[in-house]
Amino acid sequence: MAGYLSPDVHLARVGDDLVVLDARTNAYFCLPRAGAAVRWNGRDVAFVDKGLEDAFLGAGFLTSLKECDAAKTAPPAAGDLGVAVASRVRAGDVALILAAWLTMFASYHGRPFGAVLQAARRQRRPASSRPPAPETVRLIAAFERVLPWLPFQGVCFYRAFLLRRILHWRGVSAAWVFGVQTWPFQAHCWLQIGDLALDDTADRLAAYTPILVI
Repeated sequence: MAGYLSPDVHLARVGDDLVVLDARTNAYFCLPRAGAAVRWNGRDVAFVDKGLEDAFLGAGFLTSLKECDAAKTAPPAAGDLGVAVASRVRAGDVALILAAWLTMFASYHGRPFGAVLQAARRQRRPASSRPPAPETVRLIAAFERVLPWLPFQGVCFYRAFLLRRILHWRGVSAAWVFGVQTWPFQAHCWLQIGDLALDDTADRLAAYTPILVI
């Protein structure tokens, strides 16, 4: 049977395995050797295995209506900014970073994973494929310098959300990429402009298969 993935459900094929992300609850499911049991193109999905289809239906992962556009994609990270930490930070950069950090109390802390993603989607601009301007690179380096001094440090999700907001305020659009790997299972997220990673290294990210791009 063919149908459609629910708007908050995302899939990735990692080798022979299938990974499912339910963004409503920030839950990942790794299904060993199930990669060939599902075929999908954007939100359109078809199952080879009837039992797996029934499991998806029971979990609320499927819908009979196409409720959203095709999933956004990003190219594999082919480069990065290196270890870019500013030796000096301008007062204006500190003010911008602190202002963005203060907004996290309303838009990040204590909010469900899915709600944070929805907020990020609303502030999305058309993605750029051009390399970041020198001023953008300098701002990212300033962010890396200030970040360890901010209270309430979080994981990659927190870091990427904060940096993406700062860049957005400066008129810079970056793709927010969520990736997974298996054996052992790990989930990670980072920012990209085109195929350039902004807050991680391309070598490290090569181990992850994208499952969601905002």
